[in-house]
Amino acid sequence: MSQSIIQRLQRLPTPMAGLALGIASLGVCLDQRLGGEQWLQTGAAAIAAIMLLMVVSKFVFHPGLLKKESADPLVGSVMPTFTMATMMVSKSLALVFPTAATGLWLTAVSLHLLLLGAFVFFRIRDWNLSHMIPSWFVPPIGIIVAALTCPSNHYQSLAHALIILGLVSYAILLPTMLYRLIFLSWDEHHTRPTFAIMAAPASLTLAGYLTIESAPSPLLVTVLLGIALTMTTLVYLSMLHLLRLPFSPGYAAFTFPLVVSATALYESAKRFQLFGLGDGSLLRQMADIELTIAVLLVSYVAIRYLHAYWPRPRTA
Repeated sequence: MSQSIIQRLQRLPTPMAGLALGIASLGVCLDQRLGGEQWLQTGAAAIAAIMLLMVVSKFVFHPGLLKKESADPLVGSVMPTFTMATMMVSKSLALVFPTAATGLWLTAVSLHLLLLGAFVFFRIRDWNLSHMIPSWFVPPIGIIVAALTCPSNHYQSLAHALIILGLVSYAILLPTMLYRLIFLSWDEHHTRPTFAIMAAPASLTLAGYLTIESAPSPLLVTVLLGIALTMTTLVYLSMLHLLRLPFSPGYAAFTFPLVVSATALYESAKRFQLFGLGDGSLLRQMADIELTIAVLLVSYVAIRYLHAYWPRPRTA
């Protein structure tokens, strides 16, 4: 491989894995909504897989960056989006190669737990509440993607345990995060796009819980749905400011949280019928609106990434 390509890989932002996660999850959500034949899901997974391979190549050729970025309060917190995206890709791979998909899923779950351990280690070692940003939800709660993508009933117990881990982590982190955001200054402008991640934890927990649990608690579903709708609304309002910020790799935070918010509403609409709380049509209409917004933002962020990082011919 030429030196120029290796140098370009070094400049590749790790948060690009978050965009890959957004693209892969959007493909799944669109296919489920449109009742397609998985071509959207498969195509999105292929694009995400290429992006993930680029991120892997970056660390293969520049291994020193792995420890350096793991210790960073921002980049270290979004590194698990790589494993989350890999889990989403495994869901699409299962359509063709189920055995390979299961192996990929297990590898991604294991790696995510390792990244979670590394994140906790570095954050405890260099603890500072002012360093806390919404992307800190990603390592402990992002593991719930494993429940959304669980390959078979053989791993239901593991998926349940991971949902409990994510739910407990969210209960602990949310009040702490709200205190930090309300009472402490947020001076690092390049980290502000991560505020969009506030829309993800409750929605992801709700979607994962409804996917795995055959008899979900109406109370827990209602509480999570209320938090999810509140946080998503706050993020929509914040977009009026966030989209005016100069482009940064952190724009990837505008993708998956909005996709999973729509996913959670679709899953809730199905369950509300079973709970005898109506036909869920209002929730489905809200989900359609959220999905439309997610399509627009994922497309916008992908275009901005292409413009920023696509190799350009050198001028003489």
